[in-house]
Amino acid sequence: MIILLFAIRDNITYMKLYYYKSPTGNFGDDLNAWLWEELLPGYFKYENGIIFSGIGTIISADMPTSSKTVIFGSGVGYGYPPMNFGDNRWDVRFVRGPLSAKVLSLPANKYITDSAILVSKIEGFEPLPENERSGIIFVPHHHALHTGQWHEVCKSVGIEFIDPTQDSKYVIQKIRKSKLVLADAMHAAIIADSLRVPWIPLVTSNQINTFKWIDWTLSVKLEYSPSYIGPSSMRECLRNKFLHLYGESFYIKSLNADDSINCFYKQRDILSNKWWPIYSKIIRRCVYTAPNLLLKKIEQFSSPRWDEKYISLAKKKILDAMKRAPMLSSDDVYQSNLNKILNEVECVRKMYK
Repeated sequence: MIILLFAIRDNITYMKLYYYKSPTGNFGDDLNAWLWEELLPGYFKYENGIIFSGIGTIISADMPTSSKTVIFGSGVGYGYPPMNFGDNRWDVRFVRGPLSAKVLSLPANKYITDSAILVSKIEGFEPLPENERSGIIFVPHHHALHTGQWHEVCKSVGIEFIDPTQDSKYVIQKIRKSKLVLADAMHAAIIADSLRVPWIPLVTSNQINTFKWIDWTLSVKLEYSPSYIGPSSMRECLRNKFLHLYGESFYIKSLNADDSINCFYKQRDILSNKWWPIYSKIIRRCVYTAPNLLLKKIEQFSSPRWDEKYISLAKKKILDAMKRAPMLSSDDVYQSNLNKILNEVECVRKMYK
């Protein structure tokens, strides 16, 4: 995690951001690094003090303690909330969606939508008219890069593969200029919707978190109905098959909000067991890390053709998904959410100036 915290000096309250930073990079999280300075210039310094929690599924017991924490569109999705969440040390401006609000015991008026919608207010990132956009892009979840053959699938279908670990501004501009976004990564859909680019939700593995997706789609008054694509390689298939054994299977087949909440509670209890870190580490090595390394070595030296059937099937499923009507929140819902969040930006500007 990276944290940006608040400190008071010479009557100025400085903020320090708190967000997840993937070792390999992930554009949806990395967006935090520059978005907030654009919106609230001069408010952020690397000091100890009050925490500003921005974009991401980061509300958990792992958050650092502080005399004050500002929650600005963050979501919950992986664990218990921090101790005494919601008391006078917390300034919850809003959370990502209704599921986050429910599990955090917040009133319904404490959710708006994902604060990444604000990217549309940054100069050079405004929505483009349809006649200035072209092409279809596919943005996978960043974990799909570890074992998948999505470059090959996209090449065979004639669409552009976008690596989600690339520079966040580059990825967002690719989304902004496209005609259609095939979104395995949730923030690919969020950014597309924020920039008024139609999108189609995909699922490449059971690691895609249904709870998080429904949390956001309900906030923009859409129904989460993804196309399940599945693996693009043997190694990806093997990985997907055993995700549940080490606590990384988050896809709910029913795509139902109540089922997602119940599953979230069950997984939260399991993952909070004191033995879980040791157990999951051992199991991961046995069922994923070691077999994956072995298969990778075989691929390097013998060029087996075992991925061909997976690539072919993934190609067919993506072509089928592209025949669907794309999704996009209504202009009224979009503008209402944006106006509410812009109002919250002004509240923060005045309260912490």
